[in-house]
Amino acid sequence: MAAPDPGKAAIDRLIRSRYDTPPSAIGIAVSGGGDSTALLLAALDWAKATGTAITAATVDHGLRAGSAEEATQVAALCGRLGIGHSTLTVDTLIDGPALQARARDARYAALVRWAKAANLPVVLLGHTADDVAETLVMGLRRGVGIDGLAAIPEWRDIGPVVFGRPFLDLTRAALREMLDARGITAIEDPSNDDERFERVAVRKAMATLDLDPLMLARSAARLREARQSLARRTADLALRVVTEDRGDLILAPDAVEDLRTREPEQLRRLILAALAWIGGAAMPRDAEQSRLLAAIGPDMAAVTLAGCLIRGTAEGICFARETSACAGPMVLPATGKGVLWDGRWRIAGPGGKGRTVGALGDDVTKVPWRNTGLPRWSLMSSPAVRAADGTLISAPLAGLAAGYDLRLARPFSATLRPCGPLGD
Repeated sequence: MAAPDPGKAAIDRLIRSRYDTPPSAIGIAVSGGGDSTALLLAALDWAKATGTAITAATVDHGLRAGSAEEATQVAALCGRLGIGHSTLTVDTLIDGPALQARARDARYAALVRWAKAANLPVVLLGHTADDVAETLVMGLRRGVGIDGLAAIPEWRDIGPVVFGRPFLDLTRAALREMLDARGITAIEDPSNDDERFERVAVRKAMATLDLDPLMLARSAARLREARQSLARRTADLALRVVTEDRGDLILAPDAVEDLRTREPEQLRRLILAALAWIGGAAMPRDAEQSRLLAAIGPDMAAVTLAGCLIRGTAEGICFARETSACAGPMVLPATGKGVLWDGRWRIAGPGGKGRTVGALGDDVTKVPWRNTGLPRWSLMSSPAVRAADGTLISAPLAGLAAGYDLRLARPFSATLRPCGPLGD
């Protein structure tokens, strides 16, 4: 009796971990390398057993002379296997710093567009235990904390598309054995030997030190479990010590000193979560985090960080949006259909030619803001609707609704779910 195919079994386990019934169609991201080619073949076997339709896509970053030919080879393989294939061309990348990170972002964006157009709710990726191990070592080199060391997640939602990684418990060597058994030779990307890229240098160092990627990946998985436990604790704490007030967050003053003494890591996590929800900016540097942690308290002076304004008030530590960091004006559809402004606020109401939504700013003096119970600095960063000539029409949080409905896109508590980095 033939041994079970570990690739097919891994895909089946992953899909069933999220869906009671497999989706009618899924996408496969295939570069032509060994990992993604093994994924394609395993997915085909799985799809035949489940009746799921599969289609593949290759992203051509346009960074190497042979990349278009490699995409053609993948298309030919898909043709022989009876699988639909699309080549997604990215033409916005140039050589320079952080090239692999920029290429990754462009690759995901292209795959999301493709999946949405093809009505594919799920796209599978060929990341392996080796990728998890390499990411762990790269994080250790940078001295990152548990969030950066935790294993990349099996599932990642990007808008309406769900990306799944079924091979995180399989090594690159195991996948090559699967291909050898089928007599298939995968494309070798020359950039995989270019030590200008950190991941390549780390991969070679791991081989020199005889580090087992599967063991490192298991350690990263344990760190992911620990991270999830910390995140659940943060979410529980937030329910007790953080109050959401119309876009602001108030951290109870008595909680600050208690957490600073007993759970400084949880105080840091609460602060970073507040900054991320309000400002939507990248995580502040370690030195900036340390300065804020040292300064935070009921009597602290106003501090700006990561697009937020933090200051001590009688009610507690107030986290508000920094007005100068708000998004610029956006045009409101004349139909009255709502828009998402500044990453957080959904506003909808009467249409009108040339109407825009932007920060209220100094126009706060034109509305009865003192009756709202919110501080002036918070209202200045709140959404306001203006006519084409700049006349203020509406500022819902500041007491001038004028028929406009204003809502937060998602509550603070929804942002406290643990997630992991995308990985390459």
